[in-house]
Amino acid sequence: MLLVGFFVIRTQGHVSGVEFAPSHFQIREFSFYEIPLLHHQITPIHRKTRTSKTATYLRQKSLIQSTRGPAQTWHLVSLSRGLTGSTPADASFLIDQMELSSAGEDYWRQWSIDHPAKAALVWPVIQKLADRELYVLIPALLELVSANASKAVTRTEELKSKIDEHLQDEYFSLIQDMIAADRLPLAEALLDEALADYPENEDLKSIKIPSL
Repeated sequence: MLLVGFFVIRTQGHVSGVEFAPSHFQIREFSFYEIPLLHHQITPIHRKTRTSKTATYLRQKSLIQSTRGPAQTWHLVSLSRGLTGSTPADASFLIDQMELSSAGEDYWRQWSIDHPAKAALVWPVIQKLADRELYVLIPALLELVSANASKAVTRTEELKSKIDEHLQDEYFSLIQDMIAADRLPLAEALLDEALADYPENEDLKSIKIPSL
């Protein structure tokens, strides 16, 4: 019986995953064992830092702002339990982009090297979205950046205008979706964040959150 229990825990009780800290742009892996179905942890959590060339470059060039001391907030990238396979979480939208490879190079690291002024504009915006756990907005934003910023005729100021216009539209749409889904506290929090960034946007100012 003990042997059967050990086998079940060994095969079905293993939990592993990946986390991301937006304050430091750090990635780490974790693993532990739990009692299957009960999700009762029975071993300490083992953590290991995962190196990202893109994240390392962004920190070295101060393209993102890191707070002092160790990261306090970690967002889930993926989680695997037993034999179920890995399930992606919201932060995977950013990590997948950071680990995107092109011609044997990390795409966004090389892009940042080739476009330093535009990188200095883009990455603080990405970090702000990650801090707010708005990872869902990141792929479309980076697609816009990639399509426009690689053009020599696209000035940094023009790219900023495109980013601002895009994010204002995305915030407006997302807030309306949250209201429609009756997720009013989240809609209110999103509206506060959007207005903090774009206080003059008339569409955002016109949004009325129903009483909680």
